[in-house]
Amino acid sequence: MRKRMFMLFLLTLGLCATGFTQESGQQDLRRELEALKKGQEQIREELKDIKELLQGREKAQPSGPNVRDVEFDLGKNPVIGKDTARLTLVEFTDYQ
Repeated sequence: MRKRMFMLFLLTLGLCATGFTQESGQQDLRRELEALKKGQEQIREELKDIKELLQGREKAQPSGPNVRDVEFDLGKNPVIGKDTARLTLVEFTDYQ
């Protein structure tokens, strides 16, 4: 009889301890989940701010002057061909 009571006591104690551990673990998980949600909300706010900044910016203009349809004075340099011939200038650069 004493042995059965002792075994029942140990079983009850074990179940209580397991329940306490699970509750504690669930509380820890809830805290972690809330922290993750808070972090996600901060990221959303930052992305919203970045999006507003980008939308407010003007479109980037191409660098350098626009020389399309510009007439160049060649001075007294020798020229072969018609005076009205079209010319395309291409600049190759190496940024290394």
